[in-house]
Formats: sequence, structure tokens, C-alpha cells
Amino acid sequence: IRNVLYDKYVDQSLAFHNKNNKGDLIFTMTSEVQEIESSIINSLQVLLRDPFLVLAYFGLLFYWSYQLTLFTLIFLPITGITISLITRKLKKMSYFSQEMMSEMITNTEESISGIKPIQSYTAEGFMKKRFRKINDAFSQHSKQLFSKKEMASPISEILGVFAALMLVVYGGYLILNGKSSLGGEGFIAYLALYTQIIQPLKNLSQTSITLQRGIVATEKIFKIADSHFSIPEPANPVHKSDLKKEISINNISFAYESQPVVTNLNLSVAKGKIIALVGQSGSGKSTIIDLICRFYDVTSGSIEIDGTNIKDIALKDLRGMIAVVSQDPFLFNDTVYNNIILHNPEASLEEAMQAAKIANAHEFISEMPHGYNTIVGERGSKLSGGQRQRITIARAILKNPPILILDEATSSLDTESERLVQDAINNMMQNRTSIVIAHRLSTIRHADEIIVLQKGEIVERGNHDELLLQNGFYKKLVEMQEVK
Repeated sequence: IRNVLYDKYVDQSLAFHNKNNKGDLIFTMTSEVQEIESSIINSLQVLLRDPFLVLAYFGLLFYWSYQLTLFTLIFLPITGITISLITRKLKKMSYFSQEMMSEMITNTEESISGIKPIQSYTAEGFMKKRFRKINDAFSQHSKQLFSKKEMASPISEILGVFAALMLVVYGGYLILNGKSSLGGEGFIAYLALYTQIIQPLKNLSQTSITLQRGIVATEKIFKIADSHFSIPEPANPVHKSDLKKEISINNISFAYESQPVVTNLNLSVAKGKIIALVGQSGSGKSTIIDLICRFYDVTSGSIEIDGTNIKDIALKDLRGMIAVVSQDPFLFNDTVYNNIILHNPEASLEEAMQAAKIANAHEFISEMPHGYNTIVGERGSKLSGGQRQRITIARAILKNPPILILDEATSSLDTESERLVQDAINNMMQNRTSIVIAHRLSTIRHADEIIVLQKGEIVERGNHDELLLQNGFYKKLVEMQEVK
């Protein structure tokens, strides 16, 4: 089950984020699966043993006295209805409890990931108050849930004792009036056997509660596993591994829910050319990249590679042709070598080293305690921003894609790191089709074409010199950054 959920998430992560809570997935993969395991094991132990014991005991009881046994059966529907009412309430409360647990896990994960801004803005008190509010609500709900759950046991005990008391009264009446074949000794033996049937019946009633918890957990799992994402694999995929002519963006529009982000955009990126996208935040630059990578699908229009709509290309092939280097380099808590060979796990150390040399990363990697076998820490926490970025560039170089996308790859670096990273980027861009998003216009002045975006539309296009002559948006951006 965990494998299915993880595969589903990894295959369609961005679409998953739009429809599901990350805490939901974490909680489901841990607590929910454990709940199912526990429910199955405990229920099987009872169901494979106690029903046969109950049938055997009732068979003997009928043989000894059918009158007394039929009398005892009056109390079984009462017990069943009572336990059913409790379990129905438990199912509803269990669902809400799990929802609240998901929210608490999400809050905790956010707090751990964002500990630096929390402390830098002295927001510890606010975050503690926020967590305590969620935790108190969860604790209160859990108390109610456990109190309802624990009610089933004493209620079944009381009903069992009451049934035994009624049996003594009714059996005594039958024996004293000579209406039963049992004598005093036989009646005592009958009562002794009857008391033995109570525990298996109690176990069966508890099993219904255990199964209800398992059913709630199963419903949660199916809710995620059966989710239909917005990025379908084509029914008859076209397989491609190289860009031969151009990337063509034909009159595309895209909206997040009802908010338009890109409107009627047309763009052609010829093989081997460098195209730069510039504009204010929210102008649609990163959205265009996401659409090319097919993290989302266009609302209208089409994106084509060599005349083939990317919706018809196998997702693995499409993304295999593209390498993205973003402003937020992500490294896994693993060795430098394993982070570089992410796309090609069969790559040798020598190939990883060659990629690192092109990315200006080999020198600092060699100086690390264990070289390429050094653990970089969670999200690369043991490295500087420039070092993390150069390792992700080495990863992209080793992938050797025909299409390179740079999403503000140097925007968060200091001057020295930016120079080293920019040199690595220039090495990587050679003989590749590149799409560059940049706020620092000095890094894209040599692009073959610069596309100026505003509110999801192209307002200017041309090379650096041509755009300066137009005396428009681009020139204002240049003047603000004092690019000469």
C-alpha cells in the first residue's frame, strides 16, 4: 500500500499538491497503513477462532436445554444494536480525528522546514500558539473518541451480566416448576458453559469496532490512490529523445482555477538558440516553464516539439529531454555522487567528476572530507548556496538534455558565487536550446531573443540592443538595474 501511494505521489506530484494536503499523504502512509495492518491482524485472530467457539458452545447449550438457549438469544439483537450505534458514531469521529492529525502533521512539517524565518522574525510565540490550538483541538477530539471506544467494553459486560441474571431467574423458574429437563446440577453446568460464551461474543463485538477503524483508514487510502490527476499519460505515446528543429508555443492560454496567468501567447524557440523571459513577478514566466515541462496542461492552444504536441509525447521522454536548474537548488540527504547521478544511476564516478568539472564544482567537492562520497545533509544544508547550485548544474550536465531551462538560477547568490555559477551555466548552455528566466538582466544580454512579459502577454521581443532602441518596458528594467 505504501509503495502504491508513494508511486502515485512521485509520478504526479504537482497535480497531487493541487488536490491533496501533503500532511494527508504523510499521515496516510504511516498511521493509516499501520491501522489497516493492526485491524487485519487483530480481526483475523478473532474471526478465525471465536465464531467456531460460539457455534460449538451454542450447539451444546441447545442440546442441554433449547428453552433456556432460545431465551438467551433474545439479548443478542439488543447487544448487536447497541454496539452498532457505538461503532457508527466511532466511524464518523475517527474520520474527523484523522483529518485533524493530518493538519497537525502539516503544521509540524512547515515549522521544521521554516525554522529559520520563524526564528529570524521572532515568531516562536505565534507558532507555538498556532500549534497548541491545533493540538488542543485534536486532544479534545481524541478524548471523546477514546471514551466512545471504551464504552463498548463495559456496555457489553453489563449486557452480558444482565443476560446471565435473567437466565438465572428464568432457569430457576423453569426448574422449580418442573418445566425443564435440567436438574439443579445440570443448570449450574449450563450456567458455567454459558459464561464461557460471553468472552468470544465480546471479542466479536470488539472486532466490529476494530474493523470500523480499518474501514476509515482504507477509505482514506482509496481517496488518494483513486485520485484522478490533471496530467494524463497519452494513450498512444510518441517517443522522442532529441530536439531537431524547434519548440513551438501556439496561442496558449492558462489559468490557475479561474485566475488567468498566460493569455494567447505565441513563441518559437529554434534549436540551439537562447531565449530569455523577463518581466515583473507574476507576469507568467515560471508558468510557461511549467507548461513546457507539462507539470500543468494548457487551457487552450498547444505546445509542440518538432511539430508534435507535447500531450502526445510520453511524459518520461518529454521530461527526459529537459533539464531544469531553478533558483532553489534541491539536494537529497545523500552523497554528492548520488545527487549528481540522479537521472542516470548507472553513471560512473568518472562521468560524475567530468560533469562536476564543467560545472566548476570539482574543486570544492575534492576538498570535502570524503570527496564525492560526502553526505550533503538535508536539502544540502552542509553546503553554501553557490555549492548547491553548482552540484545541481553538474546533475543537469550529466543528464545531457537537448533542452535547458534556467529559472533565475543565480538570483539568490552572492557576487563571487554568481560568477562561478554563471561560468558553469555558460559551459552547460553550449550547443543546447536554452530558455532562461532572469531578473538580473546582465546575465541574458547575449540571448538570441529576449521576451518581455507583462500579465501573461508578450509586450516586447528582440535582442538586447533592439529592445533598448524601442524605449519601452525592457529599457525601464535596464535603467532600474543600471545595466550598460
